[in-house]
Amino acid sequence: MNKVDISLGERMRTISAAGALALLLLAVPAAALHGYGTSMNTQLEARAYGHFLAGYLDYREGDLDGALESYQKALKYAGDEPEILYEIANVHVKKGRLTEARAELEKALAADDGHIRSRFLLGGILAASGEREKALAEYERVVKDDPENEEAYLHIATLRAERGEFPQAQEVLDGLIARSPDSHLAHYYRGRILAARKKFDEALADYDKALSMAPGFDAALLESGAVLEILGRNAEAEERYKSALHAAPNNPLIRERLGRLLIREKKIDQAVGQYEELKKFSASNPDIRMRLGLLYLDRDRFDDAIDEFTFILATDPGNAEVRFFLGTAYEEKGALKEAEEAFRKVPENAAVHREAMLHLSMLLARQKKFEESIAIVRKLREKNPGDVDLMIFLAGQFEGAKRYDEAIAVITEATAKAPDNPGAWFSLGVVQDKLGKLDQVIAAMEKVISLDPKHATALNYLGYTFADRNIRLPEAEKLVLRALEIRPDDGYFIDSLAWVHFRKGDYPRAEEELRRALKLVPDDPVVLEHLGDAVQAQGKEEEAAALFEKAISKGHEKPDEVRAKLHLLRKAGPAGK
Repeated sequence: MNKVDISLGERMRTISAAGALALLLLAVPAAALHGYGTSMNTQLEARAYGHFLAGYLDYREGDLDGALESYQKALKYAGDEPEILYEIANVHVKKGRLTEARAELEKALAADDGHIRSRFLLGGILAASGEREKALAEYERVVKDDPENEEAYLHIATLRAERGEFPQAQEVLDGLIARSPDSHLAHYYRGRILAARKKFDEALADYDKALSMAPGFDAALLESGAVLEILGRNAEAEERYKSALHAAPNNPLIRERLGRLLIREKKIDQAVGQYEELKKFSASNPDIRMRLGLLYLDRDRFDDAIDEFTFILATDPGNAEVRFFLGTAYEEKGALKEAEEAFRKVPENAAVHREAMLHLSMLLARQKKFEESIAIVRKLREKNPGDVDLMIFLAGQFEGAKRYDEAIAVITEATAKAPDNPGAWFSLGVVQDKLGKLDQVIAAMEKVISLDPKHATALNYLGYTFADRNIRLPEAEKLVLRALEIRPDDGYFIDSLAWVHFRKGDYPRAEEELRRALKLVPDDPVVLEHLGDAVQAQGKEEEAAALFEKAISKGHEKPDEVRAKLHLLRKAGPAGK
């Protein structure tokens, strides 16, 4: 153009919009733009412009205080120039001073009602301050004055969605997409609205459209992954999260979302890897450390789990839940003293106190400290005398202490209070078994199965009871097979099936099943004994003797009976020598 006279406000807008290149092109004395005039107005503009340029440079270099000082000096020579007021407000926003920013923007709009950038920023401040109605009004005014302002439409849709006005929000985005079909942000935000309306297939289509235009758009990858999870397409969700991580490897939200999905998919080792990476970025985050500790616990990495829980407790010693998990890790490790100490430190008012005390009770029972073990459960019952689960647990502790009459008394109370509770009847059957009352055992287990036909443990227990006593073998086999339909990889159930075959005289098949059981429950003393019986029945005395010896060394609960078998085997001939 031929006209050289550019207004101060126009020059400032040009600098703000065009950045460093504009700064280099326009950083000339104001007089050069106005000829060689020396009017007072021109001198004032030059001074304002110089301070504005200084403020712009300070802002770019991160010197917010310097920028603010320069912009305020510019105002002395330019009055309420909207561009300067806008930049001052922008500095206040960067410093987190929203009230001051709002005041400057209101001045700018009072000076120029059509200053779109000030109105847009004011809308953002109002939204951040929770004044959504006012924010909405500002953004709607922006799109009225500037119908091509894509960001304003996105903010309007977001505010509508936050108010629960999803159809209206979608309508705004529909209009934006009609005008700008190649806007990946418009498709992304509409995908979010559709997902909130539970229109997951349509939401996924919008996310995919956004990704077709912006393949590395990590937010769309993350949100579409969540939709795929909802649709049950977990493998695809996993790939989306991995792609999002590739685009934004330092984003902890994406990594945690992937970690959670891997946990649900039972890919625990992979989940551990993700949370170990998360720990690098969020070492002080107790939630991340606790989840990693739980994953270590699941993988039997007890020392690593203990390290994570101990780290959390160092800064939050009152965290009862972590204290409970620490006790569990020590318990699983076999460090009974440390486990006991951790459980005892869980306060009575904690949500996990009951669980901690039950673990402590079992811990004491393992050490044959039955009196204290039982006392802990009785104390819990004082607060909850009608709690059937506590009755069942207490009966188990009495049974472990061989106080069968007391066990029968408390479990009978439980069956009377909750006659439809399968657990109570199962516990009763187990105690009756210890007393050798076969008819009562059968009646109790049949009651359990009638209440819960898929109670796998009761099905197996009754089937094994028949097999062990060499009675009702066809029924025993059916019961155990029903249990295995529910839990096909349970080594103890497979042992029961093997024992049915043994009782039927099918020793090779019994041996086959027992070897399969040992792969699932390695070194279980009872399974080792049974395998010894099966191979001995086939004349493999040396192997049988080795298996009986191993069963004893692995802690068989009836070692004298196994020693008796071993003695007879060795006495019978030289094969066992």
